[in-house]
Amino acid sequence: MLRNVISLFSMLGLSILVIPTELALATDNPNVQSIAPGDPAMAKAHGKSEQGLDGFLEKLRDPPPGTENYSIKLGFRDKGKDIALTTDQMAPNVEFMWVYQIKASGDHFTALLGDTPECIHNIKPDDRVEFEKSDISTGSISRMGK
Repeated sequence: MLRNVISLFSMLGLSILVIPTELALATDNPNVQSIAPGDPAMAKAHGKSEQGLDGFLEKLRDPPPGTENYSIKLGFRDKGKDIALTTDQMAPNVEFMWVYQIKASGDHFTALLGDTPECIHNIKPDDRVEFEKSDISTGSISRMGK
């Protein structure tokens, strides 16, 4: 009996430990996740992404057969009646959202906003976004097969 009680408490303890921090921190919207500053997993993902950005952009410009749906996540914030882009994940009032149907011209890009903003108000889904390579948040690129 005591062994069963100990096992039950052990399982409950483990189930509490495996709740991701970002899910535990999201308060009013399950689609908006907060990640603690200095999160080691995010730092590792950013390092890998920085290394892969040039390769991603090369494939975006000349997609290999069987690939499509390239997307990039950008950081947006309201600025007056317009928006501004940032890669600073700690800046106040920044919302990171996906853009798609990306067109490249050198290091200048245009795309359409693929998400519905939760926090900012000066942009809506499918609005055209112009950005530079330097506006791309590392850890925020994706491509899918057909």
